Amino acid sequence: MLAVMGRPFDSEIHFFEYKWDGFRAAAMIEDRRVRLMSRNSLDLAEQYPGLSALAGLPQGLALDGELVAFRDGKPDFDLMLSRGRAAKTDAVKYVAFDVLYESFESRMDLPFAERRVILERVVKACAMPLVILSEGITGKGTTLYQKACDEGLEGVVAKRLSGAYAPGKRNGSWVKIKRRLRIHAAVIGFIEKDGDDFQCLLVASNGLPGEEGGPLRFVGRVGGGFTQAARARLNALLRERPRKTPLVPCAEKGSWVEPGLYCAVSFAELTAAGLLRAPVFEGLIDS
Repeated sequence: MLAVMGRPFDSEIHFFEYKWDGFRAAAMIEDRRVRLMSRNSLDLAEQYPGLSALAGLPQGLALDGELVAFRDGKPDFDLMLSRGRAAKTDAVKYVAFDVLYESFESRMDLPFAERRVILERVVKACAMPLVILSEGITGKGTTLYQKACDEGLEGVVAKRLSGAYAPGKRNGSWVKIKRRLRIHAAVIGFIEKDGDDFQCLLVASNGLPGEEGGPLRFVGRVGGGFTQAARARLNALLRERPRKTPLVPCAEKGSWVEPGLYCAVSFAELTAAGLLRAPVFEGLIDS
């Protein structure tokens, strides 16, 4: 089941839970083995042998959840991306947030409120450190969202208590509310696309969290969020200010521009390399 994007809200007809930063997977228990099926139908079980103990869950059980790597008690997506390192540690857990089948019988037509009761019972009964119940509350969505932001988590998901589970559907019963950070960045260059268009901007900043007021440095590519009007304006501005070398050290093979072009960028977090993760262009800033 898929979620639509939304903003923080409160609702007594919704259950709000943390949004976990990992790889989505359905855990399916059959023939004394576990399959961890990704959204594109790949079995990830062999990549995470540390999760083979999930085969001990009740036969005919199928859960929806997330493979999450934890470091110091918090999700670490960079560790998750390093599958070799993650697979060789006990850092990867299965965070369960829904139940699809129980004893080979579908539970997807039940309202979420009933599925949640089953899920809580199943996770409590299995008593496995590898299986974590996704935490949440009913009603107080803005409170949980603020708590997620304070703890550096990705955000929250709101689920309508009366909603059935609709595989592959984005019907509005689930709403994801993602934490986003925002900075002002200097455009130092761009990657060319076919014709007179650009593929992405190359940006630098000295206003990253924890680095405010430090030296200007390259922080990554920004390739999303452009309206047609913004793209047209940027294409004109970029080509008015060519420069032979980047304003700050940058290993990208780009076309460089003179300083003086600034934009607002939102992003999820910084990667271990200090680059913006999931950056989105929000608009030009007049200097």
